[in-house]
Amino acid sequence: MQQLVEPKDLFAKLHREATDEFLQLMDGFYSNIEDGLFELAYANEDQTQQRNINELMRELRFRRKTLIKTFGKLVRNAARSWCSEVDARPTDSEESILANQMATKCASHFGQLLRNIAERTAHAINHDVDAASIPVSPEQVSLHFVMSCRWLHFDQSSIETVQTLFGRFVLERLGHIYGQINATLEEAGYLTVAELEAITVNSKVG
Repeated sequence: MQQLVEPKDLFAKLHREATDEFLQLMDGFYSNIEDGLFELAYANEDQTQQRNINELMRELRFRRKTLIKTFGKLVRNAARSWCSEVDARPTDSEESILANQMATKCASHFGQLLRNIAERTAHAINHDVDAASIPVSPEQVSLHFVMSCRWLHFDQSSIETVQTLFGRFVLERLGHIYGQINATLEEAGYLTVAELEAITVNSKVG
């Protein structure tokens, strides 16, 4: 395997491609959110909660363009974090705690793939990388969504109402994106810890 692309250029390309796919998933999220909220509203016997959900549905419909634009901007701006030595893991802020809760299932489901990406990234930039700090990790994607909602003045209750739908139509569909990133980094010659150790062992045996 030969490294033909500079890490910064490679990560910039990977991030652009991932951002485009995230935005397509957000379109899918919006295509399904009304049915999801209708189901939630009519499964809830509390009329006040039904009214709140219906109002949230109207707000989300009205603010669709702004929400997606804000989300896209936050995702794109995170590209520089690929090669940064600053730990980008979500902090203990209210938004970060909520984002972590949203990301838990996805981060667990794609855990090994995310660890591979983190280790290949660490090999590329020559310092340790935590999987949660990868700019496209479930934690980071969830945080961008939460912050987008916050900037549009949605309260925590509203965000919690849609988090299951965001998980279903965005987070649970990130696997192919992570697979593509991992494969591209591998093809570029960036290795996981296990792969590097195997090379070391083989060189000693040889």
